[in-house]
Amino acid sequence: MTVLELLLAISLIALVMMVMFAFYDITLSERDRSTRMITEGSLARRTALKIADEIRSSSGFLGNGDPGVWGTERFLSIQTVVLPSKEQFIPRGIGDNPIAARCDIRQVQYYLAYDYDASHDYPDGTQGPKPLGLARREIKTLNQTVLNEARPDSIELDLLAPELKYLRIRYFDGIDWIDKWDLRGGFGGMGNSLPQAVEVTVGYDELPPPDDQEMDLQDSELQPALPEPFSRKTFTVQVKLPQADVFFGSRMMRAQQRASQLNQSSGGGATP
Repeated sequence: MTVLELLLAISLIALVMMVMFAFYDITLSERDRSTRMITEGSLARRTALKIADEIRSSSGFLGNGDPGVWGTERFLSIQTVVLPSKEQFIPRGIGDNPIAARCDIRQVQYYLAYDYDASHDYPDGTQGPKPLGLARREIKTLNQTVLNEARPDSIELDLLAPELKYLRIRYFDGIDWIDKWDLRGGFGGMGNSLPQAVEVTVGYDELPPPDDQEMDLQDSELQPALPEPFSRKTFTVQVKLPQADVFFGSRMMRAQQRASQLNQSSGGGATP
C-alpha cells in the first residue's frame, strides 16, 4: 500500500465517522427537542384543563359573594362548588367527635406571580420584576369576616406551575370576546352574572406585569379583544359554561353597569 492510498483510506474513514457523528447528534437533538415539546405541551394542557374544570363548576347565583367568574386578562377569580370529601360519609358512633364543618363554595384565583425584589430582562427588551410562574390561591372558608390564621387549611397559596409564565383570559358575553369581566358592585347579585364562555391560554413566553394603564380598562371594557395568536409555546382551551344565562342577561347587566359608570363620570343626575 502506498502512502497516497493510506491517506485516501484515512480520509474516507474520517469522512464516514463525521457523517455518523452528525447523524447521531441530529437524531439525539431532535429526540430531546421532541421530548421537551411533549413535556411542555402536556404540562400546559393539564394546567389549562384544570382551570377549565373549575370554571365549569362556578356558580352564577351567590347572594352576598362575588360573581361566580370575574377577572381581567391576567387575573381570574372563580367561585367554585366542590363535592363533599369522603370523610363526610364515614359512619360514626354517637360518642365520636364530628369532623369540622367544611364550606362547599370556595374562591379560587389564578394569576402570574412576580418577585419584585429581583430584576429580569424580558424578550421584548423591557426590564421588570422576575416572573415566578402561574400561581393558584384558594380560600376554602368563603365569606368569613376574618381569616382564621390558626387554620392552615383555610387558605392555600401554591405556585402551580413555575414553568408557565404566560396567562391570558378572554370572556364571551354571547356576542363579543372581551378581556375584562367584572359585574361586582351590586350588579353581580342581580342574577346570573356568568359569561357564556371563558377562554384560557397558558404558555411559556415570559410576560412582564401589566402597568397601571393596562390595568385601567374602564374605557375599553366593551371593545372586543383580539383572538390569541397561534404559538407552539401556548395552549388554549375554550370553556362553555352550561349554567350561564341563555338569555344573555349578563351582557345586559354589564351594559347597565357601563351606563351607570358613564353617568357618574359625566356628573349625570344633576338637574338645572
